Amino acid sequence: MKKNIKCLCGLLLLGGVFSFLSCRHMEMSDDQWREIVQGNYPVDSIDKYHTWDLLQDRALTLRVKIADPNIVKVQVLNGNPYTTDSVEVLAERPCETGQTMNPTFKVPNVAPTLYAAAVNKDGRYYVVPVGSSTDVTIGGSNVINDGTLHQPIYQTFTYMFEEDYPLPGDFDFNDIVLRISQHALNDSTLAVQVTLAAVGSTSQIGAAIRLPQVSIDDVKDVTIEEGSRFDEGYTIGRYFISDDEIVSRGRDGSAVINLFEDAHWCLNAEEKMGQVVRKYYNTLKYEVEDVAAMVPTVTRTFDVHMKSSVNANYLSLADIDPFIIVASSGMCVEVHTYSHKYDEALWNYTTGSGGMDDRVPWALMVPDATFHYPREGVTMGMYRDGQISGAYSRYNHSFGQWGRNRNASTDWWLYENATKPLVY
Repeated sequence: MKKNIKCLCGLLLLGGVFSFLSCRHMEMSDDQWREIVQGNYPVDSIDKYHTWDLLQDRALTLRVKIADPNIVKVQVLNGNPYTTDSVEVLAERPCETGQTMNPTFKVPNVAPTLYAAAVNKDGRYYVVPVGSSTDVTIGGSNVINDGTLHQPIYQTFTYMFEEDYPLPGDFDFNDIVLRISQHALNDSTLAVQVTLAAVGSTSQIGAAIRLPQVSIDDVKDVTIEEGSRFDEGYTIGRYFISDDEIVSRGRDGSAVINLFEDAHWCLNAEEKMGQVVRKYYNTLKYEVEDVAAMVPTVTRTFDVHMKSSVNANYLSLADIDPFIIVASSGMCVEVHTYSHKYDEALWNYTTGSGGMDDRVPWALMVPDATFHYPREGVTMGMYRDGQISGAYSRYNHSFGQWGRNRNASTDWWLYENATKPLVY
């Protein structure tokens, strides 16, 4: 079946970069479009069943038997906070001693060593190793509760976007880099923390986060802990996110947190002759006048206050849908991770899902708070015609091999190329 799609045609391949010469509507079959995209993706022979997911499901039964009457919660951790810093909280539930909790949660596909902890109201941790067990008692002689505690942080994912969807780009996945975590402040308040880490583009890019599990009708309001928006005081008319409120109603009725209208302005609120200065920010390891600069990252924490119909403790970071918004062929186009690739959060821009699926992602999520994204112009990983290269190209631990086989090199994100300048 053929579909009308809006595309840029007259494709001219020059040195591996597309020059788009003219725009028009044209009839193109699904197979023809797929051939164009896959023919210019850094990885050939893509696994047709790929989901581009680096997470796996876990479930535990936690029995709290601590002789401390002030226990208030349990946590699942990816390390022992008495011996390791930057340990992450993978799951958290309100709990008292004597209770049993059954958290389900996501862990990286390279399974971490898990620990369970009961925490009292003063922040004291009682920690036990989980090992291979799925039924864990927090209590007894194996409890660790003394020494220097390194305060755990909440699980953080790194989201990286290409701006050219649905057209092939350079696939360095650094046009926008966001680091996102979330946790429940109480039963009715979800804190979503977002750090804008890099902008590897010279075009205006907006961003938002859809909460698929939260209806806008269940949200009272959203406040910002830092007191101001990413783009507070933005002096140019809003285009991508026309709603000036912090939260909008998504096309499916879900809540959408409006992050920013213009990523460049958020990192460096500089204008010249009424135009926002657009440099590559934090994607090159050196400054180039009027081209690139290193600037501080910017963080905002959005507190989503909900009605009693939603319990914030049971909302998962793995379920959120961060996306960017770009201008393409006179339309506002959203770029989502693969699992939400055809989910129109705010804008109607697709011709439908399924048949047009080219099986490649324009956005990636890596379950790592400090993941080293590629520097400007370096692909995440290339594997074409038997040649492997790019930022993550170690043999048997490469992005390209993972792209060809979803069950191979699943740990690629832990093995950057030994040539450090390829990543930031």
